[in-house]
Amino acid sequence: MSWVDIQYKSNLRQYDKSDGMKALIVYFLIMCSAFFQGWIYTTNATVFVLNASQIWIPLFLAAFFFWFFCRSKENLGSIGIHSDHIWSSIVLGFAGGFLLLAIQTTLFMVQGKSVSFTSPQLLNWVIFIFAAFEEEVLFRGYIQTRLSGLINSQWIVGIINSVLFLSIHYPVKWVAFGAISFGVLSAVYIVSLLVLHFFCDAVYKRTNCLWGAVMLHIIYNAVGAMILIQ
Repeated sequence: MSWVDIQYKSNLRQYDKSDGMKALIVYFLIMCSAFFQGWIYTTNATVFVLNASQIWIPLFLAAFFFWFFCRSKENLGSIGIHSDHIWSSIVLGFAGGFLLLAIQTTLFMVQGKSVSFTSPQLLNWVIFIFAAFEEEVLFRGYIQTRLSGLINSQWIVGIINSVLFLSIHYPVKWVAFGAISFGVLSAVYIVSLLVLHFFCDAVYKRTNCLWGAVMLHIIYNAVGAMILIQ
C-alpha cells in the first residue's frame, strides 16, 4: 500500500512547465515579502507594529495568491483545501506535531541545555495561525505540487521544496543584521525546519488534505514560542 494518496498522485499528472514556472514566481514573491519584513525590523517601528507585520504581511501575501489562483481558474481542492479525509489529516497533524515537539526538546537536551515552557500571548497565537496557513498553502499546497510540472521525481521535488522552504527564513535576519550569513540560523533550528517540512509533506501526501499539515505547523510555531532555553 502506497503512503501517497491516489487523488494526490492524480492531481500531479495535470501540471506542466507553465505551472512549474508559476510556482517559482510565487516563491520569488514570498522571498520579496521576507526581505520586506526584515526591512521593517530596521526601522523605528514599535514592538506592536513589528508583531502586527507578522500578521498582515502573510495575510496580504495569501490574499494576493488566492486572487492569482482564482484568476488561473484552479480548483481549491488541488491545493488540499477541502473536507475529504479531514479528520485523518488532523489526527496525523496532531501526532506529527507532538512528535516534532519531542524531537526538538531532545535536541536541546542533548546539547546539555535546560528546557522549560511558557504560555504564548493571544497575539502570538494569531501570528502562529496566519503564518502556518500561509506557508502550508503556498509551499505544500501549491509550490510543491506545481513543481512536478518541471521535475518528474517527487523525491527531488520534495528536497528542492525543503530548500526553498528553509531559505525564506533567512532574509529577515539578513536584513535586520545587515549581513548575509548562513550562520544566522542555528543547526537545531535548521534541522527542526527541515523535519517540519517533511512531516507536513507526509501528512499532506497521505491524505491529500492540507488541514493536518496546517495543524502540525501551528503546533510547531507554538512550541517554538513556548520553549525557554537556558
